[in-house]
Amino acid sequence: MYEQHAVRGEIRFTLWGVPVAIHPMSWVVLAIIGGGFGVSDKDSLVQVLCFVVAGMLGLLAHEFGHALTGRMLGAGPASIVIAGLGGVTRHAGVLSSRLYYFMTVLAGPMASLLLGILGGLLLGLQIGHVGAGLQLSLLLALPGSAIPPDTQAVVIEAVMSGSLPPLMFSLYGVLFLVCFWWSVFNLLPIMPLDGGRLLATLLGNMRVVCIIGLVICALLAVWAVVSGSWFNFILVGYLGWLNWQFMRARR
Repeated sequence: MYEQHAVRGEIRFTLWGVPVAIHPMSWVVLAIIGGGFGVSDKDSLVQVLCFVVAGMLGLLAHEFGHALTGRMLGAGPASIVIAGLGGVTRHAGVLSSRLYYFMTVLAGPMASLLLGILGGLLLGLQIGHVGAGLQLSLLLALPGSAIPPDTQAVVIEAVMSGSLPPLMFSLYGVLFLVCFWWSVFNLLPIMPLDGGRLLATLLGNMRVVCIIGLVICALLAVWAVVSGSWFNFILVGYLGWLNWQFMRARR
């Protein structure tokens, strides 16, 4: 279902009956987002590599959420392409109702969140304390005080004793953050993010959705400038431009 001629360096495979293509540029983008330009030593390089691995897992989980849910609801065979800042899932057919479309779109960010929870379960099994692992997966993205002291003590003891290697702990931590924050970001009511598509399904008015998206992008751009995050400024600027194009196309 994706183009027949593979790009040089592209990774292709099929999982659960869904063909997947991963464009080489997606690895580069993940490395940049993960702080690739700031690598100065072995530890910072490890953090970037952890982000790349966790980010790709998060992207795949997200797109498989769309692909498998849509296929189950009658949209037919699916294919996934991961490229640049995200992925695209295509189905051979069309869903028969707005409800099914809503469920298919929502399944993407929910699958990413589920991946984080599964990671917490694996962490808990590895350190012999499932509750601590699950708590960490759900609370790590929140302020540090949100994690109970007992949970912090269990994880620290596991790292100190060697039952949880520091590299594995870093990978788990980045996975939890990626799965949580990328899912939250994807649910913002901005086109073409999932949140924008969900709101469009509910309202049935793409123009209104685009206006809401433009307002949110403007607010996020101000926040990005104040916080000095120029990457986020460029990202929300790009999303704002896409919203403007969507709105112009529907005049």
